[in-house]
Amino acid sequence: MIIKKGIKDIVSYVYQQGDLNLEYFSANRAQYGTKAHQAIQERYLEEECEVYVEGRYAIGEHEFHLNGRVDLLLEREGQWIVGEIKSTTRPLDAIIPGDRPTHLAQAKVYAYLLLCEHPEWEQVLVRLIYCDLEGVQTRQIDEMYTKEELEPFMEQTLQIYLKWYLILVRSMTLKLKSAKSFTFPFGDFRSYQRELSASVYHCIKERKQLLLRAPTGIGKTMGTIFPSIKALSDQEQKIFYLTAKTIGRQVAEKAFDVCLATGWVAKVTTITAKEKICLMEEVKCDPTYCPYAKGYFDRINEAVKDLFETEQLFNRDRLVAYAKKHQVCPFEYSLAMASISDAIIGDYNYMFDPRAYLRRFFDEPSPHIALIDEAHNLYDRACEMYSASLTKGKVQELKRLFKGKSKSLNKALNALNLKLLEYRQELEEVKKQEIFKEEVESSFLTKVMALLEGVEKYLYAHPTTEYKPQLMDLYFECHQFLRISDFYNECFRVRYERMGIDLKISLICLNPSLYLYDRMQHVRSAILFSATLHPLSYYQTVLLHDEACEHIFLPSPFERENLDLYVHYGISTKYKQREASLSKLVFTIFQVTRQRKGNYFIFFPSYQYLEQVFEGYKSLVGEEQVVIAQEREMDEHDREVFLAQFEAQSEKTLVAFAVLGGIFSEGIDLIGDRLIGSVIVGVGLPQLNPLTEQRRLYFEETFQKGYLYAYLYPGFNKVMQAVGRVIRSDTDRGIVVLIDERYVEPTYLSLFPYEWQHAKFLK
Repeated sequence: MIIKKGIKDIVSYVYQQGDLNLEYFSANRAQYGTKAHQAIQERYLEEECEVYVEGRYAIGEHEFHLNGRVDLLLEREGQWIVGEIKSTTRPLDAIIPGDRPTHLAQAKVYAYLLLCEHPEWEQVLVRLIYCDLEGVQTRQIDEMYTKEELEPFMEQTLQIYLKWYLILVRSMTLKLKSAKSFTFPFGDFRSYQRELSASVYHCIKERKQLLLRAPTGIGKTMGTIFPSIKALSDQEQKIFYLTAKTIGRQVAEKAFDVCLATGWVAKVTTITAKEKICLMEEVKCDPTYCPYAKGYFDRINEAVKDLFETEQLFNRDRLVAYAKKHQVCPFEYSLAMASISDAIIGDYNYMFDPRAYLRRFFDEPSPHIALIDEAHNLYDRACEMYSASLTKGKVQELKRLFKGKSKSLNKALNALNLKLLEYRQELEEVKKQEIFKEEVESSFLTKVMALLEGVEKYLYAHPTTEYKPQLMDLYFECHQFLRISDFYNECFRVRYERMGIDLKISLICLNPSLYLYDRMQHVRSAILFSATLHPLSYYQTVLLHDEACEHIFLPSPFERENLDLYVHYGISTKYKQREASLSKLVFTIFQVTRQRKGNYFIFFPSYQYLEQVFEGYKSLVGEEQVVIAQEREMDEHDREVFLAQFEAQSEKTLVAFAVLGGIFSEGIDLIGDRLIGSVIVGVGLPQLNPLTEQRRLYFEETFQKGYLYAYLYPGFNKVMQAVGRVIRSDTDRGIVVLIDERYVEPTYLSLFPYEWQHAKFLK
């Protein structure tokens, strides 16, 4: 077997050790490392820097093809020197030979391959060059080696890696072999599910992107996972199932579990957010605080091997159990398992967020497959991913705390604070709470960068400072701001907001489609699907940057007569008309819910409107019905308690007031009699505010569709999601009433899907 591997990958696995610490998590680490390398390499000839090295080494019937780049390859007075440059924030005089085994091992492999390539060389000097972040201060550690001295090291290193590599190869081989013979786990396809699967399979094979509108009941999850498994053709190929919400990940887990139980032999990892999977009371990745960070790299290889050889599905519970067993950070553990898994389930941000995406998978073009569930959520989520903010208050507070303590840090804090003060004064002069601008000042970014560097240096010099939480908070805020500024173009605006005496400056993304599409170009195929991906042309613009892709619009598998759909256009829900129409609205809702005993949702465009109607409705029904309302702040437990009240055989009618576009209007399954009807009040338009208006202006200028893209289409999507809660299976029956005079306008009627064409209109 020929094994092609980078030298750094091998030594990183065999020789990794130590803690998860600030240096490991440093957001600027790669940038500083590059600067330090360049600063030192400028002292040498160009041909002496970044020298490509390759070679072969046989172990039994296996042959390694190794490659890498030496930072420096020098000849001095007949002596050849292999130089490896490593930037560090540690005091240089505290570094001792051999305390970073991976650094030395990497250089030793380079030295061995060069000695094999040049038999006339008797020995090579291995030089580790440690330097500060600027590459100014350096310390050298030299060791001389002959080929004979390095032979046992090479043999041992590659033997250790080979044992692990063969385990991975056997697993990947089984993945492909079992995929070929794998059959649809449920026997028969549902209506239109075969067409869905065929379209997905075709697009993956043809390396295309697909926008897929597949209504509830078709079986989108298995309908996309199954053809993705059948389309696998490469050992390194992975399936990424990406969702916006926890419920989506749980559904995907169940589907993959079914596949694993019915013939597909593979490894599947669910990545859970660090805040949700952390085993400590406080999420603080500090080895002096967290025992799972202390010595993490000493234990991770055994932890990975144990879980990999014991289980197939690495979900949250299993990752936590094995993390406790091996005393490793469960979040970093999940990332390590994902790197060797065949399928990964996780949030959108692991592919798309510039601050959190998994670089090991998406930095370069790959054979991977991306299944993007509930893709109607991706636009709003991506706008958040590509936006960032800084607040003056945090800068001012640290400026106060560090007065007289650190001259350099205080200088950086003061410079940024003065600039923020200028912006606040500008708002005061124009007598506005917020303004938007098209350009971000380069001088402001320079000051943010200076502060970022100052905070990082201070933290490394004073790791136990009492102000560490405040410094870390500001550090990551500055880093995120600078990261997003790198993407800034005509699709962004700068937002300045006054909040009392504080000021907030934000980089706001209005159209992230260019960056989403670019990330999708790094996988073989991206399948974007949702029951409400409608109209498809809108989503092609805001998700795929208007680039060519396949479109599939599948009909509902349910008989449309299962849903009694009414459009009541005799009530205006516009803001100025709400008070006048309140009593009529309350009575109309009561007329719907009194017809048949059961559970109902009443959806409103805002909490304010909900609360306004809620009190009047409770007064009307008295004890005749159970009336509950979604609260503004509800944690996971509160949501479960709320939904648990939707019992199939309830003694009284339950009427639940909720917000359109909120946690209960999509992503929940109340099958059968657990939900028999919904009333949607309004057309779901986003609230009129300065940010939405900026979107409208941008989309009008760019596509001449400002109102449609900023208001109408996003609003109608919320309505479609809410309607979709009622009929979840082919045996469900229910009623939906849409209340608003605007539903009879031609623009809205043209958006009604086929399954709504039987709607009855009331006034």
